[in-house]
Amino acid sequence: MCKPATMKKIIVFILPVFLLVSACKEMVEIELKDANPVLVVEGEISTEIDSSYVKLSMSTNYYTAGIAPVVKTALVNVNGIPFLFDPSLQLYKPSAGFAGKTDSVYQLNINYDAKSYSAQTTLYPMFRVDSFFQTWKEAEGFLRAGYALSYSAFDSRPTPRYTYFSQGYFDTIAKKDSVPGNAIVFDNVQTPANKQYSFEIPFARFLSGDIYFATFRSIDTQMKDFLAAYSSQNPNIPGPFQVPPANLPTNISGGAVGYFVGYDVKRFRYTIK
Repeated sequence: MCKPATMKKIIVFILPVFLLVSACKEMVEIELKDANPVLVVEGEISTEIDSSYVKLSMSTNYYTAGIAPVVKTALVNVNGIPFLFDPSLQLYKPSAGFAGKTDSVYQLNINYDAKSYSAQTTLYPMFRVDSFFQTWKEAEGFLRAGYALSYSAFDSRPTPRYTYFSQGYFDTIAKKDSVPGNAIVFDNVQTPANKQYSFEIPFARFLSGDIYFATFRSIDTQMKDFLAAYSSQNPNIPGPFQVPPANLPTNISGGAVGYFVGYDVKRFRYTIK
């Protein structure tokens, strides 16, 4: 049996908890005002032939499901070269045979709905990748026994220069390329300058017959910052550890969002022997 003093403490403790739980039962509705739609730009100038494009759409409410509306009636040019809307691709494209040139500055201009937008990017050259080679290694830690894969390279560019790197393998069952995980961005601050060096693909072991591919893209500082912010917004971490939604940095002026970037693209495919 509880003593009176003890019972008083229990009652005093339970009362505020009861009030708190009761208060939580009331539903509070907060009306959020929708922001006005803004132009969203995805623009790429690539050294690969017929790979450059500009994609335009309008932003939608954060909670809206479905595809963002495509903008089809804008006037678009890059360095004065018209980019015309291609209905089959839903993109603005230059005439056939276009390819970007390294060490060049590209200016994007867009006119839409009586408004003007612009952006600028520098298309830096990629470092030189000469070859890939394999080395057998025994099992170590969580890595199975198999072939480590490395590339031999030479970089004469000033520092810092940034590379957007993605890799994958050929899925022999689905008969198509597979790109697991996220691409990474690295710089040339730590790699040797003006001399041959080799770099081993980390955390990977391959078996004979595996088909590996890698894509290197040079990017400018603006795109490096955009990709870093985009990665922080997509950490693949569930629940309360996710980053709150926020606007990404942009190099588009005039009130639009998105990016405009120049890529020097180098692709490689290697079959493990």
